[in-house]
Amino acid sequence: MIDSIISLQNGAARKKNVVVFGAHPDDFEVGCSGTLLKYLKQINLRIIIMSDRYEDGKMRDLKEMDRSMRILGMDKFPAKVYDIPTRIFHDYRSKIRNILYDIATKTNVDIVFTPPIHDIHQDHIVLAEEVIRLFREKTVFGYEVIRSGYDFIPNLHVRLNKKIVELKIKAAQSYKTQWSTTKSGGYYFSKDIMKGLMMARGAQFGLEYAEAFEIYHLKL
Repeated sequence: MIDSIISLQNGAARKKNVVVFGAHPDDFEVGCSGTLLKYLKQINLRIIIMSDRYEDGKMRDLKEMDRSMRILGMDKFPAKVYDIPTRIFHDYRSKIRNILYDIATKTNVDIVFTPPIHDIHQDHIVLAEEVIRLFREKTVFGYEVIRSGYDFIPNLHVRLNKKIVELKIKAAQSYKTQWSTTKSGGYYFSKDIMKGLMMARGAQFGLEYAEAFEIYHLKL
């Protein structure tokens, strides 16, 4: 299905304009970077990250994000990181809504990727709610976040090859500070966990590896 959405339609000689939203640096690498990488030559990509800091207010090392983007070959695409404080997105909902409104009304967007609405992370929920609301006339996919997507029920699977799987894992592991600054120790960045999830999602459709998504809006 996603192939037909990404591909040129009705003879229109233009690439699809894709915006990927993350609450924090590392979200989209874990959730959907494989799919983006698979179709990278067929899309115009824009990356929007809402928070540049940890919950204690300290700034994240955004060089890790730069490294991840280079590994994925996405460093030439426009990326913006905002200053919404982590863990309290609900207190900044109006600011987040204004950021998204500007993107939705002032740019030509075809496809949007967002953290999942069925998630226990408060920042992911707020961002997903606003994305789904403001981009309701666009195709919107929710990507899987290993640690907090407890009620994630995918209805779209995208086949990935081994090369993409390895690049996705390598990119995500650029966020080394996550291994020491989170209570979980960043276990979800481990090669075994990431590859295991992609194998499990692939197995659901008889594939070797896949990423899975929830479809919130679909415009064909």
